Amino acid sequence: MAYHIAVGARYGTALVHDSIVTPFAVRPAVAPALSAAAYLPLKPPWQGVATLDASITRISRHDSDGTTTNLGRLSTIMFCVGLRRDISKKLSAGLDIGGLKYLPADETGIFNLGAGPLAGVGGLVMEWQLSPGLAIEARYDIHQFTTPALDAEGFTSATLVQRVTLSLAGGTSSEP
Repeated sequence: MAYHIAVGARYGTALVHDSIVTPFAVRPAVAPALSAAAYLPLKPPWQGVATLDASITRISRHDSDGTTTNLGRLSTIMFCVGLRRDISKKLSAGLDIGGLKYLPADETGIFNLGAGPLAGVGGLVMEWQLSPGLAIEARYDIHQFTTPALDAEGFTSATLVQRVTLSLAGGTSSEP
């Protein structure tokens, strides 16, 4: 079994957008991201992986007139399981599925009725080995976002949120 920790930066698309009355979007800032993963060797070149991922960001409302309003801090926690496959000696790729939970610092605004349910999440990951125990990891994930307050305000469709994370990962190797 091998383990790794990754530290990086995450960009995410808008959580909410509307253009019926006054166009606006609620977007997270680029955020620090931290993940820990455990790899279980399967039949080569495959590995099973379990990943716990967290990030903390600030969210802001961006209005069409250029004004921006800080809406506070927002944390996310995600747990995924998946498969990784070695493509070459230095490159691996994989697929993940799991759940993501939004954890707002305050129950105000779009979170005034709570954060809502656990969101299903799917992801792709690629990892390039720089040296033994050190890699660059690129992760893409996608999920749907809604909250009870948005539902109460008539936002009947969840927003498709896409996130991209670029990290430096270090850890142990499962190779002898």
